[in-house]
Amino acid sequence: MTVRNLEFLFRPKSVALVAEPAEASRYADVVLANLAAGGFPGRLISLGVHRRSHFVIGDDVRLDEFATAPELAIVCASLDLVPAIIGQLGARGTRGVIVGPWLWHRMSRSQIALARQGILQAAQPWLMRVLGPGSGGLVVPAGGLNASAAPVPIKPGKIALVSQSTAIAAAVLDRAESRGIGFSTVLHLGAGLDVDLADTLDWLAADADTRSILVQIDEIVDGRKFLAAARAAARNKPVVAIHCRRLVAGGPPNGPWRADDAFQAALRRAGWVSIDTLGALFEAVEAMARVRPPRGETLTIIGNGHGLGRIAAETLLRLGGQLGELSPGTLSHLERRLQTRSPLSNPLALPPDVRPEDWAAALSAVLADSRTDSVLTVCSASPFAASDQVAAAICAVSRASERNVFTAWVGGGAMLEAQRIAAAHGVLSHDSPERAIAAFLGVLNFRRNRALLIQMPPSQAADFLPDGEAARSTLGEALAAGEETLSARRARRLLHAYGIVVAEPPAATSIDAALVAAEQIGYPVDLALLLANGAVFAETADGLRSPAEVRRAARELRRRQHAQPPAGRVSGYRLRPSAARSGTPALRLGVALDPLFGPLIFVARSAAGQAHDGDCVVALPPLNQMLALDLVKRSAFAEAVADVDERHALEAAFSQALIRLSQLLTDLDPIASVDLDPLHVEATGVVALAARIGLARSGAEIDRRRLAIRPYPKELEHLTHWHGRTLLVRPIQPEDQEALGALLNSLQPEDARMRFFNAVRSISRGRLARFTQIDYDREMALVAIERDGDGPARALGEVRAVTDSSGEFADFAIVVDSALKGQGLGRLLLERLLSYCRSRRIAELRGETLEGNLRMQRLARRLGFTLSTGADRGTIDLRLALRPPASTRDGGDR
Repeated sequence: MTVRNLEFLFRPKSVALVAEPAEASRYADVVLANLAAGGFPGRLISLGVHRRSHFVIGDDVRLDEFATAPELAIVCASLDLVPAIIGQLGARGTRGVIVGPWLWHRMSRSQIALARQGILQAAQPWLMRVLGPGSGGLVVPAGGLNASAAPVPIKPGKIALVSQSTAIAAAVLDRAESRGIGFSTVLHLGAGLDVDLADTLDWLAADADTRSILVQIDEIVDGRKFLAAARAAARNKPVVAIHCRRLVAGGPPNGPWRADDAFQAALRRAGWVSIDTLGALFEAVEAMARVRPPRGETLTIIGNGHGLGRIAAETLLRLGGQLGELSPGTLSHLERRLQTRSPLSNPLALPPDVRPEDWAAALSAVLADSRTDSVLTVCSASPFAASDQVAAAICAVSRASERNVFTAWVGGGAMLEAQRIAAAHGVLSHDSPERAIAAFLGVLNFRRNRALLIQMPPSQAADFLPDGEAARSTLGEALAAGEETLSARRARRLLHAYGIVVAEPPAATSIDAALVAAEQIGYPVDLALLLANGAVFAETADGLRSPAEVRRAARELRRRQHAQPPAGRVSGYRLRPSAARSGTPALRLGVALDPLFGPLIFVARSAAGQAHDGDCVVALPPLNQMLALDLVKRSAFAEAVADVDERHALEAAFSQALIRLSQLLTDLDPIASVDLDPLHVEATGVVALAARIGLARSGAEIDRRRLAIRPYPKELEHLTHWHGRTLLVRPIQPEDQEALGALLNSLQPEDARMRFFNAVRSISRGRLARFTQIDYDREMALVAIERDGDGPARALGEVRAVTDSSGEFADFAIVVDSALKGQGLGRLLLERLLSYCRSRRIAELRGETLEGNLRMQRLARRLGFTLSTGADRGTIDLRLALRPPASTRDGGDR
């Protein structure tokens, strides 16, 4: 679905509790009490559900009479009755329903499946949104809405919590309540039959009351839909996820990784931070409420004594963090202030008899240092300073600073009051340096992942040009020949068209010729037997370092080959280098299909087989230089290379190979899998010693391997001459934020009202980021750009279409510079959008305009739109059929 009608869930003006009086529900009692205690300003209604006997299905439910239909209904009734209840509520005008978990245990699986199908069928005619079944409810504290079974009161805040587990949600809420942390929204999805995680993320991404989002995930069904919503949500707001390791039903992933590896790759690309323990979840809630944007990636540690600071520093470095470096002036000042002759550094060790005022002075000096990014204070009990006084001193200084201060209070009961004081002052408080450092690194991970999120790899590579004709010819030959796996010759040709070299290992017909070939290749070498039937014997001898070892290995391989029936004739020997000349290990590079997220690019050690922790890293295509380099660095294949320049050259060469493999996937839909193993990386490029490429033949197979993230569609760029001006009409990009902001903020008040349906003084940077950082699979925005010489780009107009989840329909909006009205730029942009929508097989383009926008109405009529009175007062609906929808096409259209 979409966010359509979700306002009736999150912002209802009236709420009804629908329950069966004959069978009291403890869930209904709790929800009713929460509704009453929440301070909901609208109307609350209580409705009874009564069973009728001796009637056919569909007539077996009667609701109490009600004069005005509630916008939101919470249904606490047997699941078999829910479809009929929804049908009656929908017919009366209700548009949002929460279906609770009561009485599931009394039904069989088939009865539950039938009821779920009935719920969707009953809601669909009314465009009713259904949360659940099995939902623990919804809370919007600022609106006084507590339509849930939450066990603790929930205060207003800026964090949204979305959960698939009522128990975890309850634990988070209880912990937050004890720390004084509030929420903008709390929602339990239940079965997610209609309103699912993606729909909820779409709503929260646009919610002005939500500053950050916390998600607990058990299972994802539609990876592409989830990823599109996840990326949209993270463009403006930090998102943290805690998830179960097993997310995919139906078998293991089709590649050398775990299902969790693919999920982690998806979250990285979505700009999320992932955690996997409840302890980290509680820390994340506190960090979301109190953390500031970090200035940099280093941490300065202050401790009372040497031991605590050293432990914290070692933990930070072990986890990949960086220690900051204080300026000489700051260190000199601290030596005088603390009256110490011991040289100071980071971690900063305070004297054992440090007083609260010394803590404050040291922290103030560190925070005033321009080199300081973030600070961690580590304090244990001391006979010279009460912990509550130290906490008060630290809080007073940290609250006055724009930098993040993480505090760790190490010990037992003596430290509890210090933690309470820090939490009460809104300072990040932890019971150990390890937890504080984990929170700090989580903040940095969000910053790094967000840099990955805004990357928009193009559909056409900018720095190399593949031989498309050779690639398509090779692929066409293989498909015509009925190949499911490309022959070795065709695989080499296809990869060569994309600049990836596949070596042809020398074949020797005798052992003496094999020794000559080994000398030419250079030791160590791998040896394999070639059989007369063209096959290669399955066993190989690897890492041979001398002629004697080659002879012995050849004899042993022949002996094993003869022992395995049927013993075919050996026709020769194949030799290849065991390792790259660069000294880096042989790798396995490839593409395989993940059941949830489609094609993934993976890097593993050669012949790794089933991957274990650290053996395999994965990324979602498409890739550009930054994304490819991120994957290369995570693989750590060159970490043993001491020379920095050489290591960078090897990483750059491998990154280019990854980009070219990504381009191959983008260009050639039938490619189902790629396996280059072993692959050697040299500073001059990569060399695959063996290649295997699988093909998808049916349309269904090809659709399954569609990229989860669509690349920037460079093919839609169009240079046009308009009224003596040269315009580039192209898909919008993140770097268009300033140009689009200038366009929208320059609109005359009446033009702004026509575009946004209300008076808009200025567009916030967060909203501009949402407009310019789009997911090209679900949304398209075309912008007309004019550039004067080397000056900044100007946006003269913009048109966009957002498709529904089915891809059948799209809603559009358009805006043109107020100074250019009536000159045809709007028509030019809208015609380009129509061409795009037709290419995507969208059935209907829909729009809405105000009755007073006569210019838009005339343009719509000229382009063939049908105009009708809108559902909202003073609006006109615009509709243009581009093709019959899939549900109405007959067999001749398929």
